[in-house]
Formats: sequence, structure tokens, C-alpha cells
Amino acid sequence: MSTSFDDNDEEDLAPPRAKREEEEMDITPMIDITFLLLIFFVVASKMDPTQTGNIPDAENGLAISAKDSAVIFIEPIGKDKVVLKRRDQSEFSSDEEAQSSEIVEYITNELEKSISKNKDQVMLLGDGKVKVSQVTRIQKIIGDEFQDMEFTYIAVKEK
Repeated sequence: MSTSFDDNDEEDLAPPRAKREEEEMDITPMIDITFLLLIFFVVASKMDPTQTGNIPDAENGLAISAKDSAVIFIEPIGKDKVVLKRRDQSEFSSDEEAQSSEIVEYITNELEKSISKNKDQVMLLGDGKVKVSQVTRIQKIIGDEFQDMEFTYIAVKEK
């Protein structure tokens, strides 16, 4: 007596599967993966130490003389674009590399031509619509070249 099993016989022995309702969906695994990815990116990311700096506390009524400062005007011209201007309203180059060297040259000339030699600060005058990243980029250029300069003052137009 030999018995042979067909594939059909094994299928008949398996209990029928319960049908899942299409409306219910378990999102627990998706939430777990989301938190794992978040933890991974927080742990694996590097903080850029060049982006940190000493930001002085804002003091109401602190008067900074524009005549004792090298002044750079920052004016927005588009969504993410700005125009940088000197004290005489002449524009810096729109190319960022050329702009960096022009900013350094301008500040050096402004600091050297001071009669009283008290001119040792830079003032950035901007509009409220100027992005922080643009101001930070200019501060980084100044900070990299003039390491003995303690503060860069930022002024924003009030309406």
C-alpha cells in the first residue's frame, strides 16, 4: 500500500486564511522605521563648527556710529538673491568668489582711511526680507579675513 500525496492534498489540509479587512492598516512598522531614520540622521550628522560664532545680546538703544564703521548695505532683489552695496552705493560683484575679495578689499580700505583710527567695526545694514543665510555668508567672509575684529554689527530697517 503506497500512498502518494499530491500538491492538491496538502492544500486541502491547510486551514483557510481569514480575510483581512481592507480598511484597517497597521502603521506601527512605518512609525518605527521613521523614528529609526530620525535617530540615525541625528547621530550620524556632523555639526559645522565654522557656522558658530559669538552673537552679542541685543541691547535697545545701543548706538553704533556708521561713520566709525565700514558699512555694507544688503538689499534683496529676489527670492534668494541680494545685492551688496558700499557706502557710496556702488555695487559689489554678483559673483560670490569675486564678491568675497571685493568685500575684504573694501573693509581694509575703510579701516585704513579712518582719520581717528577708531574705525574697527563692520556694520551690515539690511532689509527685513534678507535671508539669514546671506548675512551669515557675509559675516563668515569678514570673520575669516579679519580674525582680530570682535564684532560685526547688523542693523535692520524698521517699518
